Amino acid sequence: MIANLEFENFTAFEKLDLSLSPRLNVIIGSNGTGKTLLLKAIYGLGLLAGGRFPDRSDEGFAASASGKFLSIFSSEDEKVGTLSSKGAQAQTRLRLVNSDGSAVEVTFGARSQYLDFASDTVKPNAADTPVYIPTKEVLSLVRGIRHPKHDRATVEMIFDDGYVNLAELLVQPGFDEKSDLLEDPRLSNVIRDLVTLVGGRYRAKIDGGFDFQPGRYEEKAKSTTDGGEGRSNAQIAKAYQDSTQTRFVSSGVQAFPTGMTAEGYRKIGVLHRLLCNGSISPGKTGALLWDEPESNLNPKLMKKLVQVLLELSRNGQQIILATHDYVLLKWLDLLTDEGKEDHIRFHAIYQDPNTQKMSVESADSYALISKTAISDTFAELFDEDMARALGASST
Repeated sequence: MIANLEFENFTAFEKLDLSLSPRLNVIIGSNGTGKTLLLKAIYGLGLLAGGRFPDRSDEGFAASASGKFLSIFSSEDEKVGTLSSKGAQAQTRLRLVNSDGSAVEVTFGARSQYLDFASDTVKPNAADTPVYIPTKEVLSLVRGIRHPKHDRATVEMIFDDGYVNLAELLVQPGFDEKSDLLEDPRLSNVIRDLVTLVGGRYRAKIDGGFDFQPGRYEEKAKSTTDGGEGRSNAQIAKAYQDSTQTRFVSSGVQAFPTGMTAEGYRKIGVLHRLLCNGSISPGKTGALLWDEPESNLNPKLMKKLVQVLLELSRNGQQIILATHDYVLLKWLDLLTDEGKEDHIRFHAIYQDPNTQKMSVESADSYALISKTAISDTFAELFDEDMARALGASST
């Protein structure tokens, strides 16, 4: 679990010291303030600490790790120095500290080709590996990204590693492809809610793509005459399944291509797939990084999505979101339950008018939102709407 971030001379960030909540973190700011860059830097450092590059003694390690780190940022330059702040005299330093005190730290200069690793950089730990969900949906892109006849160099020029890595996670088989039963009571409600939200589930196809199967999960009393057929062997589920079973029930409508479903639904489908195949497992896997989860999502679905995210955080999943959507922020404020030990830390990025560098202000209160352009814009809209209504009523 990530506890702290320290950046110096990284892109538009001259200095950043960020303390993260072990539960839910929300990064807010206007377009161009660096929200996505911040998420990608966390992701890149997390991969370095999470076992993606295990053999640090290999002579090619620095080149390999640096190349993969750079590819996360869609940079056409082959030198990591391109990520340094323009005009910076000192080196760029990025440090990620985990809650157990272990850390990964890299430095590089404006002309550096490769990352330099600090001596106390952590040994790889697969449990620290984060999952990054980019702004655009990925389910409909998986087949194209992974197709064996497509030139890999061309694919990697079109899609940064955030998309490529996520595509690999999405094709991992999940319990829903082995059985229609939900096995883990912790995630039963979450997975059921996600399926209900979009009216079905996305399944992997033999050709490397996905289709959408309409249906829902239903909880039924366990039959005493079935001899235990279909019961999960998972220890965590046995007591629960003594009396109930939660099974996917098809609506009877034939499955259809992913591209025929709404893009917002596909984003929900990504989260569902990652939970079903264990790529996201609260308390066992690294942080979930999600860039603008509200993108292409109907505002009516926002409340349920926020409830799902809060439930995951309550089960031990660290979440870091980047957003500039007022509806998402307000639902986070309204649905936070202190009785369930919910904790949300807001991180507002703003530009210093004198230096043009980005700074971050953090607070454990939604009141921080009142200082951002997001609330100002919606307040302006409300005022304009009221002014028009009052003007119309007075004539």
